[in-house]
Order: sequence, then structure tokens, then C-alpha cells
Amino acid sequence: MKYVKVKNLDQKAAQLFLGTGWFAAPHEESVFKLLDDYFLAGGNVIDAGRFYSGGDSERVITRWLESRRMMAKRESFLIVNKACHHFVDENNVQYPERNRVKPDFITEDLEYSLHSMKQPYFDIYLLHRDNPEEPVEGLIDRLERHRREGQIKVYGVSNWSLDRIAAAQEYARKAGYQGISVNNPSYSLATVKSPRWFGCVYADDAYVRWHADKEISLVAWAPQASGFFAGVFGDAAPEDIKRTYFLEENFEKLARCKVVAKRRGVAATNIALAYVFNQPVTMMASIGPRSGSELREAIDVLDIKLSRDEVEWLSLRKERLD
Repeated sequence: MKYVKVKNLDQKAAQLFLGTGWFAAPHEESVFKLLDDYFLAGGNVIDAGRFYSGGDSERVITRWLESRRMMAKRESFLIVNKACHHFVDENNVQYPERNRVKPDFITEDLEYSLHSMKQPYFDIYLLHRDNPEEPVEGLIDRLERHRREGQIKVYGVSNWSLDRIAAAQEYARKAGYQGISVNNPSYSLATVKSPRWFGCVYADDAYVRWHADKEISLVAWAPQASGFFAGVFGDAAPEDIKRTYFLEENFEKLARCKVVAKRRGVAATNIALAYVFNQPVTMMASIGPRSGSELREAIDVLDIKLSRDEVEWLSLRKERLD
């Protein structure tokens, strides 16, 4: 495992966060085994969210923490959690029209998740959604308040535009606040034709390069394009996957990943993941492996150094691979 320094966090974060969006009670045995494998491999970041699996994900994680006596080792690992996702019921049905990007929902979600997970604090707390009509001042005021109260160590955003991030940072600077430490957009080799879920932000290369002179750590979600680069989706693919990723240029990128993968003796999906890590900006990524073997393959990707020629060819900016 490799580690990255996050502004205002004493402990370095694993470059691969363990995403927990699929964690739920019916999969508890598999989840426990995956968490064991992740920590044995040197991982130290659990990427949680109040509404994952309708709230069941947090409960499963908590049972693992208790069963492994991790509560007594709280300073040895990091927990990410999130606020302001639109409402999701216990059956995991989403209600995008029920917007929750408000200061009071930050407090509600934070207090709920701290209680649910039996935690004294979260290391990284993110605003999971944005509403451009909601003033950034009140949102940043509330995050800073909870940081000063000791309920969170650093804060940031997920699925925000660069304009909104810049406005929030400028306000935080003038107010003398800690400011944003982490930005968590989706970023992958894929071109996205429409968001898979309401309000998601899919970063392009220009979005990524914006961070080059900023002290904001980039954490990509869906860095393997939600499994598209595994090459398993055909005509029977879920409609949201088709809507998001089924473009001619993405199938060409998948074909090119297979060429590079054959040269290097790895899976095509891991060449796509390597593309994310071989950018001019230091990247972290939240991954959602379903098995120990998938986890180990992702960790091995951290050692793959793509050439500039390969990066340009994979992204279709070059016609030929030298």
C-alpha cells in the first residue's frame, strides 16, 4: 500500500480508500473478510456514508469494528463520512427531489452517523452533494463549527463544481477557517455522456489539473468507471450503466486498455485504474472490490507506471501507440 499526506491530517491516508457503498447485512460475511484483507494489506481508510445501502452499510462496518476490537485502536485508521445526500429510504430508494444541502442537514447527518457508528469523530467529512443555489458561507460555517467542536478533523466536498469549490475556499480563507482538504469527484478514463446518479460530478483532465497548485487532495470515486473497464457489460447491462458509459469512444478505450494490459500481464480494468494514478496530480481513489483478489489487484496497480505515450493513447489523444 502507498500513502498520501492530506492537509491538516496528522496520519497519512492510504492511496486506496475502501468504498462501502455495497456493504449490507446479507453480505456481512464477505464484507468482514474484505475489511480484514484490506487492513492486513496496509489499508487504513474506510469510506462510509449515512445513506449507503439505506443506512445498513454503517451498521455492518460498526459490527466489524467491534468484532475486531478496532474501537480501541481508533487513532490507527481513518473514517470518511458524508452529509447532504438527497434522501434515501431504508429500501435504498433515492428521492432526488428531496434536496438536503443545508447547514442543518450537515449537523443532522453528522450526529446520526457518529451515533450509528459509535464514533467520537470522523477524520474526513464531506458534503456528498451540492446545490448551487445554497450559499457556500453557511455550509462552510457549519463544517468549521463541527471541526472546532472536535467532531471532525478535516472537511471537504464530493460532486462539486470547481467554481463552487473556489468560492468556498475564498470564503474560508477570509474567515480564517481551515478550509477544504479533500475533493471527491468521479474521475476515470471513461467519457461520461450523462450522470449515473442525480447531481454527480464527473471530472475531466482540466478539472484534475486545477488542483496542481492547490492544497486539496483529490479522491476519485468510480475510478474504474463502475466496472465498465472490466469488459463484462453487454446488451444485458443495467440501464444506468448504458446511459452513463456506453459510448463508442469508451469501447475504443476499453479495447486499448486490453492491448496495454496484455503487454503488462494485468487485467484491462487495472490499466484503466492505473490511468487515474498516472496523472500530473497526486490521486487517491475510493474502490469497491467484492473480493480479496480484486483488492490485491487494485493494490498492485499502484506500482504500474504508464508511459506518457500510453497515457495519451489510452485517452484517444494519440492515434498510434509507439
